[in-house]
Amino acid sequence: MVLFSHQHALMGRPGIDTGLGERFGLGGLGVCIFFIVSGYLVTQSWLRDPNAFRFLAKRFLRIWPGLFIVTCIAALLVGPIVSGLDVKNYFSSPGLREYFGNLRVIGGGTSYLPDVFTHNPFPRAVNGSLWTIPVEVHWYLVLVVAAVAGALRWRWIALFGIVGLAIYHFGVYHGETNPVRNWSREYGLFFLAGALLQLFRDWWADRQVLLIVGSLTVGTALFMLGWHVLGVLVAMPCLVIFTGEASTPFLRRFGRFGDLSYGVYIYAFIVQQTLIWKFGASGSFTLHLLSTVVVTFICAWLSWHLVEKRALSFKPSRIRSGKERIHEVDLEKNLA
Repeated sequence: MVLFSHQHALMGRPGIDTGLGERFGLGGLGVCIFFIVSGYLVTQSWLRDPNAFRFLAKRFLRIWPGLFIVTCIAALLVGPIVSGLDVKNYFSSPGLREYFGNLRVIGGGTSYLPDVFTHNPFPRAVNGSLWTIPVEVHWYLVLVVAAVAGALRWRWIALFGIVGLAIYHFGVYHGETNPVRNWSREYGLFFLAGALLQLFRDWWADRQVLLIVGSLTVGTALFMLGWHVLGVLVAMPCLVIFTGEASTPFLRRFGRFGDLSYGVYIYAFIVQQTLIWKFGASGSFTLHLLSTVVVTFICAWLSWHLVEKRALSFKPSRIRSGKERIHEVDLEKNLA
């Protein structure tokens, strides 16, 4: 969804109207889905191995190696080729060093490289997808702090805390109408919604239809009353997670190629911009999109098999006792 929506914007074409307003075009919905799924999966990871060091090490190994390679490719390979500067001025530009700030993960960097993509319809942006990584890492840290404090063990504390944060965001900060949009907290609420669904998984496992109907009904009502963000926040998480849990045979077969999701995420934008720089934006949208998909999935496949998968082989793992292995399946039942 994000790749498809970016294709419109980067080619200077009007996007597809989802009917959900400016905040929730295809790209916005895709980012919401990303944070919901992320919250669900990383909370699952913590519950399986509740150790702060190992948790953070796993998150680092999942994110940073792939990010390092794509940053180097953009700055040291693509940049000098497509820049309007000569090689000497390009490599001596402060903008090049600033771009490597993306590797800090916390605090972020910049999406720009010296005189790169200046004549594209969406000028200068090299990898506009990376802004979500610092937001995601921020909520990883929040999750760890909450878990160490016991909020995940006593899940009702987590529920009340997240509801309190939502009340503050929408009732005090006026997140629906405040002209200063707090991106981190807004998307963080989608992350936390995914985390809650993981914490209460044993409760909703046999109530999925009821919850989907209920959340869609309440979410739609809120949306119609003008609470657009809150409406989507209520309606979307159950639909996303329950659909993902009902994995289709097609999705399971696709997984044999590896976990390409992160590679697609970090390579799509720069692939799109580079193809537009080379071939222009006036041609067939469909041809551009197909070319982008092919090249991006090749990059993602290479990233998974040559970088990400190898990095993940260094993940620290706990040494479980026989008793822990026997009772691991009962983890959710033991949550307060």
